[in-house]
Amino acid sequence: MKIIKKISLVFLGLLCSLIILELSMQTAGFFISSYQDYKNNKALKNKSQYTIMCIGESTTFRGYPKFFQEELNKKYPNKFSVIDCGVPGINLENILKNLDENIAKYKPDFAVCMMGINNGFISLSADNQKNKNEKYVYLKLYKLYKLLKSHIASILKTKEVYADNINYLNMSYVYELYSQKKYSDAERVCVTILKTKQNDYQAYAYLAMLYYYHLNKKNIAYEIALNIIETNKAVSESWKQVMYEIIIDYNIKNNKIELVRQYTEKLLKDDKIILNARMYWFVKDIMTEEQKKIFLKKMSYDKEGLDSYYGLLAIENMEKKDYEKAEEYFRIAENLRLEHPNKHTNEIYRLILKKLTDKNIKVICMQYPVRSVELLKNILKNEQYYNKIEFISNENNFKDLLKKKKFNEIFTDQFAGDFGHYKKEGGTLIAENLVERLSKLVQ
Repeated sequence: MKIIKKISLVFLGLLCSLIILELSMQTAGFFISSYQDYKNNKALKNKSQYTIMCIGESTTFRGYPKFFQEELNKKYPNKFSVIDCGVPGINLENILKNLDENIAKYKPDFAVCMMGINNGFISLSADNQKNKNEKYVYLKLYKLYKLLKSHIASILKTKEVYADNINYLNMSYVYELYSQKKYSDAERVCVTILKTKQNDYQAYAYLAMLYYYHLNKKNIAYEIALNIIETNKAVSESWKQVMYEIIIDYNIKNNKIELVRQYTEKLLKDDKIILNARMYWFVKDIMTEEQKKIFLKKMSYDKEGLDSYYGLLAIENMEKKDYEKAEEYFRIAENLRLEHPNKHTNEIYRLILKKLTDKNIKVICMQYPVRSVELLKNILKNEQYYNKIEFISNENNFKDLLKKKKFNEIFTDQFAGDFGHYKKEGGTLIAENLVERLSKLVQ
């Protein structure tokens, strides 16, 4: 009873702290969610001859579009306006849902699409059902929306939502706020939910994610994550993994290596958690060779992420300069995506491109770093609008760069196995590739 009472007091204390901090969080959340709108509106006011809308997830958001605009300004001053429509953690369903509004708002001449990673491109399940295939990502964490399956009964249909709507105080509503980058509002709804449901540890876990990755309250996030792990609270296996990520990353950043090793060992012993490339990035330099083998074996159990597993092995061999072996693993990963397509991902992908081409927008389908563009061509090969599409590969340019530099010099993480969120040099490489192709289209 004393232990239970102590645990209850800890979470009660955390809840009180969250409520006290609520008002201060609103300002930070507002600036985070409105920054990109400001940038895009500024670009529209300076509209030149052509407008280019960049569609995608966190690998687009505040990434290559910035460098793309810079490179275009050098070569074609005042001729192009680049609009960043990237949204961290968004899936193809919500990209499609927001597309009409973005087209009406920005009136683009071109659309650059680098998208689909959050849904996943393979399915090894026998029936290839939608609910087994969807893989969602939040900010820089793989599988975000998959974490919310147990909470989401339906997705709200409204274009805008507001956190003071008391009729929607549930995790579906939090999800909708998050998808609109209203992080402070999402935090406020979580806190409100916890006032009446103090044992909703999924909501605590969501708060930890918001605080750590969006609202710059890492200390609070760490305490929440630590309590959930140490007291084995009832959260989904995927959310549990995210709590481990927060704990490990926090201790790495605070140079508490012994604690990193302690929680890495604890993580590896948890048989319920299927590990992924994102977590491998956190701990690969801490683990022993034996621990790496255990980690990679557990990672291979995730059949829906098996292409990421082989992509990770490819990068490991690139680092060892065994390029022949690396290419073998790249081929295995690519063949998985070609031979076991995620039908739902491909269907939504095609619908997005149809809507764009129907509006007479010139579409550029761009592949993620190191991956073959053949997958995108295969998805679209039977569509009537296929010949209207321009395809851009970022395979060889990134593979060549990886032969000269280490992975962590190009990317900030490894969430997809064979690539991650890129640094400035990676963003510039993508931008230069785009400018070269665009030059041929506007001559």
